[in-house]
Amino acid sequence: MKRIQFAATAALAVISVTNVAAAKECKTDVVTASGEPFAARSIGAYPSSLFAWRKAAEAKAGSGYQSWTVAEDKRVDCEQVDVSGKKRWVCTRSARPCKGLIGTAEKKPEFTRTLRRGDSGEDVKAMQFLLNDLGYELELDGNYGQLTQDAVLDFQTKNGLKGDGNFGPDTAEKLLAKS
Repeated sequence: MKRIQFAATAALAVISVTNVAAAKECKTDVVTASGEPFAARSIGAYPSSLFAWRKAAEAKAGSGYQSWTVAEDKRVDCEQVDVSGKKRWVCTRSARPCKGLIGTAEKKPEFTRTLRRGDSGEDVKAMQFLLNDLGYELELDGNYGQLTQDAVLDFQTKNGLKGDGNFGPDTAEKLLAKS
């Protein structure tokens, strides 16, 4: 298993930054994008809007500007719509794309233990942060509860991993590769 070190900050508990003085560069134009309609808001529509926003931000602002984490003036609106007689959720994101700070990280967090439901700590908070950056909607509380377990299970299923809801070395490796 890889060993991961991380520094916790107030709301972001993930990345030790080597060049804190690096200026955060933001575009003035807001990028807005809607995701696909899904039956579930948190598992389907919310992450879909993240991927749509990232794609639109890269197309409009260029490579390096597609991180939702460092974007400014972020807003997410979700609503139920009628699609062929069925109620579906669609989420729309808008933000000014930025790059800097997070993108200057020396290294990604490393996880030194398998995380399971009931665990707590800064490593759980780091995992929650990374999952949120992929579109999950978890509270960054450092507690591995039911919603965190459900998000890990969903991530595992979507990424061809053994779906047990535990955050072990294989899941950590796959999540870090996507962040």
